[in-house]
Amino acid sequence: MSLRKTLGILIFSTQAVVAFDYNMQSRKSGLGPGELSMSDYAAIVQSRYDTKPDRRVAAEQQETGIWQKVTGLGARLSGGQEDLAQAEVPTQEEVSSGICIRRGTALNCQ
Repeated sequence: MSLRKTLGILIFSTQAVVAFDYNMQSRKSGLGPGELSMSDYAAIVQSRYDTKPDRRVAAEQQETGIWQKVTGLGARLSGGQEDLAQAEVPTQEEVSSGICIRRGTALNCQ
């Protein structure tokens, strides 16, 4: 009997959470109660847990000039001897595609 009660509570709780979330998404979309179709709600839930847009945003940020300036600045620090405050930000042409590894305060660029 306790297994039936536990399953009943679990199912009721799940339905309550889904109904509350459906109501919130309907309001956020500017629709009245029950006007949001289930296929639209399913698309909203799927986009909420989709990780592909995060990867796309991260790839776009790496292609921007700021990211290239930061990686270029690290490449110019030749062994960590130059101070970051005194280092000049390289232009787009000066940015190298080398790989730099920082160990402690030393920077090793290849």
